[in-house]
Amino acid sequence: MKSFLKRNWKILLILLIAVLFRWKLSLMGAHGDLRVQSEWGNWMYQNGGPKGLYDWNVWGCIWPNHPPLISWLYFLAYKAHSGLMFLFSNFGNFIALHRLAPTKFMWFYDFIRWFGEARYETTPFFMGTIVVIKQFMILADVLIAGVIFYICKKNNVNWKKFVLLYLLLPFTWYLSAAWGQSDQLSFLFLIIAFILLTSKKYVTISPLLYAIAINLKPNCVLLLPIFLYAWYKQRQSIWKLILGGIVAVAFSFWTVSWFTDQNLISYCLDTLMKRISTGQGLLTLNAYNFWFIFFPFPDKVMPETMNFLFMNAKTWGYILVAITTLLALKVVKYKKLETIFGAIFIAGFGSWLFMAGMHERYSFFAIVALLFYSIFKKQYLKYFLILSTIYFLSMFHVYSFMKELEPLKIVFLWKMELLPRILSIINLIVYCLVTYKMIKTNDKQT
Repeated sequence: MKSFLKRNWKILLILLIAVLFRWKLSLMGAHGDLRVQSEWGNWMYQNGGPKGLYDWNVWGCIWPNHPPLISWLYFLAYKAHSGLMFLFSNFGNFIALHRLAPTKFMWFYDFIRWFGEARYETTPFFMGTIVVIKQFMILADVLIAGVIFYICKKNNVNWKKFVLLYLLLPFTWYLSAAWGQSDQLSFLFLIIAFILLTSKKYVTISPLLYAIAINLKPNCVLLLPIFLYAWYKQRQSIWKLILGGIVAVAFSFWTVSWFTDQNLISYCLDTLMKRISTGQGLLTLNAYNFWFIFFPFPDKVMPETMNFLFMNAKTWGYILVAITTLLALKVVKYKKLETIFGAIFIAGFGSWLFMAGMHERYSFFAIVALLFYSIFKKQYLKYFLILSTIYFLSMFHVYSFMKELEPLKIVFLWKMELLPRILSIINLIVYCLVTYKMIKTNDKQT
């Protein structure tokens, strides 16, 4: 251990700076999404728990439309904020009462005041609650870097480049620390679930981890055909799949039971599914995908029901997703973990590229899967860099956490959003090229 620290202290120092930078960034600004989530947490805290959250209809913001597990996290964040305020306040009082140079700690008192400050915009929220929610996402970010480190070490690959790329590139820290979305948290469970598909010893818990990922971010369910086919290709026991599946389903219903005393099956069908259905019926929502090329949002707002040839756009999206999923299945091989990462990219990015109603963030798990694939096939790293850069630009287009940066966003609006449309075309070209190369490589190895 000492020799490892001695050899890599410079790299580890950079990693520490990357983590501290995320913490500092988490204190600056808050996207409207987190303010809404904070109100959900506040409601659960004020009402003694999550029971009844999805049944309550009086909101000053959007009604709760996230799955129970991630909604419970907002409740946990509110409880953590309350506990931290108690701890900070008592520590501050201890300093003052014992005259331990309180004037030297004015910065601490200012922080406590800010951390517990209540804001009233479209909905009331505490600044400290926003910060706590972001810390969960930052922790997941760091743990993903740990998984990258593990995969590199296991396959005798130099870990420094890949870990540093993940932690230093803006598409990760902007998503977790500036925006505070839960994509990294769900991806952490998702990628471990798929990695365990190659393990005989721990494969039984893979369905549970996959279910957790879905309960955190429902778009992970798009990879279900890849998960099942990879299970089959890795020659895993069908009985382990059944056992793991039962545990996964039981866990999912258990999380629902935190929010209601009603019959769980009928509650899921009659109440929960209607609440968490966030589709707005639009063709695209800021995603630089195939549809954005022709109908840039919000310049051209189009419904997903508009017809192309003899079918509507939503149906075409499903057909293209089915095609990309079948292409992804072609690359999965026995005891070849990299082929599973490749399949996640092909199916995940393909679904985001062609489905209607996609948000800009939903391609995260596919892009990071390409980074994992690049650990084994370094020639694909350049494609990862291109896609991750476009991903960051799409997020910045939607949200800038500093008012001073707002004027820069004007470039995205020039000439009917010409730049985003060009970036969407690049996304499409890179995806087709990478998919073609992966399938071609797979055919040669067969």
